[in-house]
Amino acid sequence: MKKMIPLLVCLLLALSLFAGCIGQGTDTTTKSTSDTRTIVDMAGKTVTIPKNIERVAIFGGPIGQVPHILGVEDKLCAVSKGHQRSELLATMDPRIMTLPAPRSTNGVINIEELLFSNPQFVIAGDVDAEIVEKNTKIPVVQFMATSDGNYAQTKAEVTFLGEVFERPEKAKKYCDYLDNTIKFLNERLADLPEDERLVVFNGFDSSHLVTYGTGSYMEERIESAGCLNAASDVSTQGKKEGIHSGLDQISMEQLIAWNPDIIIIDFGTPEDLYNDPRWAKISAIKNKKVYRLPSAVFIWNRPSAESAVLHPIWLAKIAHPDRFKDVDIKTEIKKFYKEIFEYELSEEQVDKILSGEYASTVGGLSGGYTGGQQQGGGQGNQKGAGKEGNQTKQN
Repeated sequence: MKKMIPLLVCLLLALSLFAGCIGQGTDTTTKSTSDTRTIVDMAGKTVTIPKNIERVAIFGGPIGQVPHILGVEDKLCAVSKGHQRSELLATMDPRIMTLPAPRSTNGVINIEELLFSNPQFVIAGDVDAEIVEKNTKIPVVQFMATSDGNYAQTKAEVTFLGEVFERPEKAKKYCDYLDNTIKFLNERLADLPEDERLVVFNGFDSSHLVTYGTGSYMEERIESAGCLNAASDVSTQGKKEGIHSGLDQISMEQLIAWNPDIIIIDFGTPEDLYNDPRWAKISAIKNKKVYRLPSAVFIWNRPSAESAVLHPIWLAKIAHPDRFKDVDIKTEIKKFYKEIFEYELSEEQVDKILSGEYASTVGGLSGGYTGGQQQGGGQGNQKGAGKEGNQTKQN
């Protein structure tokens, strides 16, 4: 019996060690599961992403500013080239200039450069998402496919990315800011007579004849500012060759017939139009009511979270100065940047925003429509550059 005791002790020790090994294996499996979470993206797909987000690639034009609104720009490991062309954004966040920029424009992605950036997942629109999914195993989280850009969509996208990055309070802060701005405008303009709602024409590109029609996000902003869209009787929805979706070019004869009270341009100067005899019959020209569109982190002639707040206030101040005597647009811009981007703008930066000077560095629409925003050649391993049906959805 005494001889059996050591054997029993050894057997018990061995069983104890074996059980411990099994326990450790179970813990590893549990940890792997607890390190990820599943989300449903804006395309309705279920995607598994890490709980601890450290490296994310974000592809898109207007949506590229949202990580900075959420305060998670340090999580970015790859961006679009357009983000790096933004002089103001590069000043606010110098690190962005050091990141890989695999995406040139919608549907043009350097896959090798994307893989080199080693993201945990990619945030992208439908065209870019399809390319990434086809050529890599990187998880893709999609935002809205179409750039309707209205207030509801803008808030939905900011809220969604707030959930992805687990910054719901930051997303809510932005949404509340936008809601309060629209509420302020609505209350201030509630009793505005119809005959005081000035007709506004957005004359983009070097021709100043490319515009947004009925049902567009731009029309929503124009109406929020107590004005009417000159192009409200035409539809510019869908894709036109060489032009961003949602835009179309009209004729000078059509513009003269509309006879807008205010013209907003994103190219050149008001003097260019004042000195051109072709425009002389239009009320906005006669009354010197042509204005250069501001531009900041991103151009204001595309739907972005920033311009959704600031553009309508800027236009309302121009169209109805007597109703907004207490509003200083420079103060409003500084306030927005301080509260939402947590960045203190200088006077010089505000002046550059209001003059539209930043547009020349951002590119996009303000550089001309025919080919400008579609260029992105010269890079290796580009995929999906020929998706004609959707290419201009989310530049």
